[in-house]
Amino acid sequence: MAYVPKMLVIGRCTRCGKKLYRGDEMYECPKCGVPYCPTCYKKVYGRCPICQSPLEEH
Repeated sequence: MAYVPKMLVIGRCTRCGKKLYRGDEMYECPKCGVPYCPTCYKKVYGRCPICQSPLEEH
């Protein structure tokens, strides 16, 4: 039997709560440090809802 490694969960999207895994596309606020999934990135038009700074791909 081969061992299949589990994917590492980095965190959750601040807006919707979706799990974010290592290697997935995700966006992060440089000031607040909170992560967002690609769907929520589009819904907030690329800006952090907390501090209004542009989100960066992480």
